[in-house]
Amino acid sequence: MSTLDNVLQLQQPVKEGGIRSVNFFNGRLLTSKDLSREQVARREADARLGLALGDGVAFGLEAARDADLDQVNAPVLRVRAGLAVNRAGQTLCLTADTSVALTRRFDAGEAAACDCVFANCNPLADGVYVAGAGVYVLTIAPAQTSEGRAPTNGLDPSNVRCNTDATVDGVQFRLLALNPLRFADLDPSSSQFRNRLAYRCFGIEARDSNTLDPWQNDPPNYGLIDELRDSALSDCDVPLALVYWTSAGLNFVDTWAVRRRLLEPDALSGYAFQRNPLDPAELSSFAFQARAHRLVETHAMCAQFQQHLADLLAASAAPSALIATQYFRYLPPFGIVPLHSLSLRGFSDTTFFTGIVRRPAPGSGQSTPFIDARLLGALQAQALASTPTDVNQKEFVWVYRPWQNVKASREGEPVQTMLVFASGQLPDIAVARFDMARLDYSNLAGCCGAP
Repeated sequence: MSTLDNVLQLQQPVKEGGIRSVNFFNGRLLTSKDLSREQVARREADARLGLALGDGVAFGLEAARDADLDQVNAPVLRVRAGLAVNRAGQTLCLTADTSVALTRRFDAGEAAACDCVFANCNPLADGVYVAGAGVYVLTIAPAQTSEGRAPTNGLDPSNVRCNTDATVDGVQFRLLALNPLRFADLDPSSSQFRNRLAYRCFGIEARDSNTLDPWQNDPPNYGLIDELRDSALSDCDVPLALVYWTSAGLNFVDTWAVRRRLLEPDALSGYAFQRNPLDPAELSSFAFQARAHRLVETHAMCAQFQQHLADLLAASAAPSALIATQYFRYLPPFGIVPLHSLSLRGFSDTTFFTGIVRRPAPGSGQSTPFIDARLLGALQAQALASTPTDVNQKEFVWVYRPWQNVKASREGEPVQTMLVFASGQLPDIAVARFDMARLDYSNLAGCCGAP
């Protein structure tokens, strides 16, 4: 027999999961436990706001080699000021640019946090702080330390366990080692190692496998970073950079291989399909949909490519001779390649894309088509919903020249000329156009035909 006794009524308060704050009133006897409960309530309210914003880096916190302090046996990174939110909803703020040594010379646990204060991330799983070759993930995590001593009343101060004046909620940097078995099939001596390792972090294999079954939802975790969460990487850590350290020192510091911008909670996360296409409820999401985490990952792929390209440009004595396939197995769905000119360093239009199928194809009698630079933002936004290009599969990419950029260069302005490429999965935006004001920068019918 059914009853309504246990059914929630309209406007009836739901106490389960509610935040419990101390009720202060005149005459109440307060203890330290009451004030600790109030701190717990405040932290819980802040954490729920953080969870609503999502986890990742809000701004700043870029990590790079410290040119002044870095040494072969004692590498040092420079981390810019910034703000991040971890999966526990905690905000992690670095207020000033900071140099971080990757070799620890002291026991950071000496400044242990007072256990009288709420700290849901204490202790963190041990990281690996050893010198030697390997691949590591630099993270930022919360930290607590005590400051000063508070006067006490009626107690012997020497016997008071938690008479600190203040507890400082700060941050700490951690260096976590990636198990070499997770990328044993990659050759560290290969010039493609950085690119392929980055896309292993993006979980390229798991992303590709989902295309086989459109009814399959994305797995909740995939890629090297999610695999690391099974061991040392906690929900309190925010990954900042992928570091490859060899006996010769830092080989590379790749920020965007592991760094992600804030990822808001996905309304469809955790939804499991029962493979019943007749159920309308199961038509609300598919594996191919560009959901929030996919867009964030693709944004990171584009940023990772630009950072890798900038590092190649800075390190090479003759960047115009570099070929993309020597360093990139995967290309993001959108990218910008700076070109060599008489006054500026860059890559070669004809050399860089050697071995990559591009449209229009070189030697076909069709020049690289022009596009309006004002379309670049729309092209990039459209590309974020696409997947990366595997150059080994001979997938083609569209290559364009922004006409404003070319025009300024021809008129003698000191601008960096560029090529823009986009995934071949996108439609061609360089349609035939005739514009009397820009006859020299138009795509005339018959000049840039379909591939």
